[in-house]
Amino acid sequence: MSIVSEKKFLTEEEKNTLKEIQTSTQALIAELGEIELIKIQLESRYNNSKTFLAELGEKEKEFTQSVFNTYGRVSISPETGEITPVE
Repeated sequence: MSIVSEKKFLTEEEKNTLKEIQTSTQALIAELGEIELIKIQLESRYNNSKTFLAELGEKEKEFTQSVFNTYGRVSISPETGEITPVE
């Protein structure tokens, strides 16, 4: 003797709720992935900026030393290039 069980199905409202949850979950996963990608890009930009800052600092240091070796202790106007001795 076999027992035949009746198949059960979700109501339309339940199916719609399930689909909404699945759609929202997929949208959230995509959003989190996009945020992670942006974080990686920002981290890369940040690291590049730190490297540039270090290189710029070194360039400034070398320029200052060169000016000091050539002109002694002076003040320079960046706009005009005028050199004024510092006493």
